[in-house]
Amino acid sequence: MTYLKFTIMRTRHILFITIAFLLLSNCEKNPSTNNMYVEIAYKDKQGNDLLDPTKQDSFTSNTIHVYNVVNGIKEEVNYPNLDYPHNFLIYKNEELATYILRLFLETDTTLLELNNSITDTVTCIAEKSNGIGRLKKVWYNGVMEWDNIVNPQRFTIVK
Repeated sequence: MTYLKFTIMRTRHILFITIAFLLLSNCEKNPSTNNMYVEIAYKDKQGNDLLDPTKQDSFTSNTIHVYNVVNGIKEEVNYPNLDYPHNFLIYKNEELATYILRLFLETDTTLLELNNSITDTVTCIAEKSNGIGRLKKVWYNGVMEWDNIVNPQRFTIVK
């Protein structure tokens, strides 16, 4: 009788762990963990880094807003419980000695408002399968900036 109880308990534990694993592995992923992103460096015509927070008139996390466009309707990105609630992060790339904006892409068209007077359009073509996306091409304001030939998914925009 004791052996039967032990077997039933063990089977329940294995079943619980298996179900928990399956549920967690099928959850929708945080946009910050996907491969659907581009990295953008911003420079002015003199080569100054426009994302450097120590520079006057730089683009900062406080001035940048991201909008997904679906069926012609723009909606501001805001996922307050995620690591990057507005689908972007700014970090310093030590190797390149410049700041980079990593923009996570969810839709074919994304509006990137850098400040009150500058809004740019990022469009992309992506392959999506089983909830995983892979970028194929990216345009910035109508100019192709990345086409899956050069890695990483990084380019520089001069303002």
